[in-house]
Amino acid sequence: MPGVTESGAVVRYEGSSPGTDIWGYTQANFLVAVPGRNAREAAILMNEPAGAFLVAELGLEDSAETRDALARALGEAWFPQLFVRGADIESIVTVSRAFLHNHPEIVAAVRKALA
Repeated sequence: MPGVTESGAVVRYEGSSPGTDIWGYTQANFLVAVPGRNAREAAILMNEPAGAFLVAELGLEDSAETRDALARALGEAWFPQLFVRGADIESIVTVSRAFLHNHPEIVAAVRKALA
């Protein structure tokens, strides 16, 4: 079910991409629709260090299912923040340890979503 933000933008999770772990990522795919703009496909690529950090930080079991849930929660937290800022929606967002360090509000939103 898509998430609709206060601005009317829609973030719809489209699923994960199997096999991305061989490159050291977990990928979550989204359709992002912002009023007045063309809808676009966007992906969250959570790298291994970011995934390991979130698993430890949130006290979760480290599994493929957990990593998929984390990548999904990251996208569901990140894309709405871009709408608020009026920022462009990038097709690929790499979530690294540095990204998480620079955006503690995203870590807090993921914690809340997976609680």
